[in-house]
Amino acid sequence: MPIVKAYAAKDSKSDVEPLNIERRELLAHDVQVEILYCGVCHSDIHTARNEWGGTIYPVVPGHEIVARVKNIGSAVTKFTIGQTVGVGVMVDSCRVCPNCQNNYEQYCKEGMTGTYNALERNGSGK
Repeated sequence: MPIVKAYAAKDSKSDVEPLNIERRELLAHDVQVEILYCGVCHSDIHTARNEWGGTIYPVVPGHEIVARVKNIGSAVTKFTIGQTVGVGVMVDSCRVCPNCQNNYEQYCKEGMTGTYNALERNGSGK
């Protein structure tokens, strides 16, 4: 499994500091990106400090991302390697409920998957 460098808060009192994270292998619908730039807004700080509750540590804040596509899964058709992309606050949804089918993934009946402080749809943290 690949190891990537990140900046994470290890608990609600710690500073954001370098951390190596083990990522799982790419799946069919995955897009692997190399982050070029990432904004950190106040909601990221609230999350890192657990001011809204429910923070999963270590947390890697930042959801305003400019990246380059590094690799794509076998079922990916909308992105190409080398393409510049933006990543917002959501990275996944069920894709099949009425809300998702009408481009309202933020209202996914199963719940959307956040860019950070969220488990994958299969329940893992990777």
